[in-house]
Amino acid sequence: MKLRPRVARRYARALHDQAIAGCALSEVSRDVEQLRRSLAGSIDLVSFLNNYLLPRAARMKVLRALWAETLHPLTWRFVRLLESKRRLGILDEIGAEFVEFEEACQGLVRGSLASAYALSSRDVGEIAGQLGRHLGKQVILQAGEERGLLGGYRLRVGDWVYDLSLAGRLRMLRQTMMAGCGPRN
Repeated sequence: MKLRPRVARRYARALHDQAIAGCALSEVSRDVEQLRRSLAGSIDLVSFLNNYLLPRAARMKVLRALWAETLHPLTWRFVRLLESKRRLGILDEIGAEFVEFEEACQGLVRGSLASAYALSSRDVGEIAGQLGRHLGKQVILQAGEERGLLGGYRLRVGDWVYDLSLAGRLRMLRQTMMAGCGPRN
């Protein structure tokens, strides 16, 4: 899991707030997804955004050719702001944070579910439903297999980790036993 810089969160919050204030949230959301797809599909674009050795005028010429006509004016101003602050290198992180803000406004939360063996989509849906009732939000889980858990599963939602695996319980039992083996007074 890649940690995102706090500055990405601040820029994403500012863009989200401006999109709401300008009644352009759907357009800006579409633009953010477009930008993220562009970055995911081009290593050269990511390299360009992280390279500030080119003169600013040359960088702006490339950016204009890429996005000036396709982005909503608010998003285009935001891209120019990031360029002026030399922050285009974290555009993907800003986009990910923006998506999280938008999902939070809709009452959605994403998480991951690791289990010792493959779970059916029904089981994953049931776990997501139970967790959603507990959190009071709709939960979207990305499920995966992790043989080292031995049994059970481990949920990650935001900063929370719910370890209900056999390996986790054995680890807790070992720590409890080790703590109880110290000298007695």
